[in-house]
Amino acid sequence: MKTSLFYGPRDIRIEETSDAEPGPGQVLVEVTAVGICGSDLHTYLLGNVGGVAANDPLTLGHEAAGVVLAVGDGVEHLKVGQRVAIDPATPCGVCERCEAGEQHLCLKLEFMGLFPYHGAMRERMVHPAHCCIPVPDSVTDIGAAMLEPLGVALHGSRLANIKIGEDVAILGCGAIGLFLIRLARLAGARHIFATDKHPWRLALAESYGADQIINVSETDPIAEVMRITNKRGVDVAIEAAWVESTANQCAEMARYGGRVVIVGIPGEDEMSFKASVVRRKELDIKYSRRMKNTYPAAISLATTGQVDTDRMATHQFTLEQTREGFETASTYADGVVRAIIMPNLVPPVVTGDQA
Repeated sequence: MKTSLFYGPRDIRIEETSDAEPGPGQVLVEVTAVGICGSDLHTYLLGNVGGVAANDPLTLGHEAAGVVLAVGDGVEHLKVGQRVAIDPATPCGVCERCEAGEQHLCLKLEFMGLFPYHGAMRERMVHPAHCCIPVPDSVTDIGAAMLEPLGVALHGSRLANIKIGEDVAILGCGAIGLFLIRLARLAGARHIFATDKHPWRLALAESYGADQIINVSETDPIAEVMRITNKRGVDVAIEAAWVESTANQCAEMARYGGRVVIVGIPGEDEMSFKASVVRRKELDIKYSRRMKNTYPAAISLATTGQVDTDRMATHQFTLEQTREGFETASTYADGVVRAIIMPNLVPPVVTGDQA
């Protein structure tokens, strides 16, 4: 089968690899769609993400969906031909955090696309059956893959504990940021500030529910938030970008006694806050790690039409075009929001406004 392999920064190659057979408790899945996440871009550009380096050729991709081709012994809840969303995280189930119901903090977590565990940018893959979640026919293949970033946004939103009538700022309008905006609107936020430097992403942010749009290339986002809120600041500020200057922007925008949630991942694996600001305001700062048991809620939001999981998937590429997809996403070319690799897509690919 064809497999996309990452060899080093900006070096992705398509190679033939061997198929695997599902063992007990596993399924063989034909991959239908894989999103290129910001964390994938960290690896593609820098060779590592969160301090974890890819020391050998690695298949990236953890926002994935597929169709079950074969089931191993003991698998009863899935059948051949069933469409599934692929949970990229396999917890051990027996460590302290797993037993406490925090499988996302598993001490022995295996995560697709994070070295040394291969991801989904290949034609077929074997995966634990309990990490494959059936999806209804009303959810598209792309929508099924986008359930993972929606789940990440759900977890971040729950940590933020947004209340009716509160003001919220979302910094970064990629896929997760857009989902956070929509969830804030569903939670009853009064004003939702969205910041980004790309006009097309800000336009989408407005359609997802943001009512205060700030282009950081043109306007100081802190000054604008403080101006509109009459120097009060927002109740909640959520970072959903690359955590460069944006972490401190969240702290500066938050009101006294406000809340800050960091969802994004910094490129240099470090971040800092201005001590006087976070101390004086006595901010409640939380860090968010992927998702926590959010697939059921994500599927409900998608199937009821409360969250549009497909519209932000602006560009689609074949498996052979994986490197082109990463270049498009990493350079923010052609109005990209989320680039999707579709191993069985037949050219010509659909991109941009035609997606």
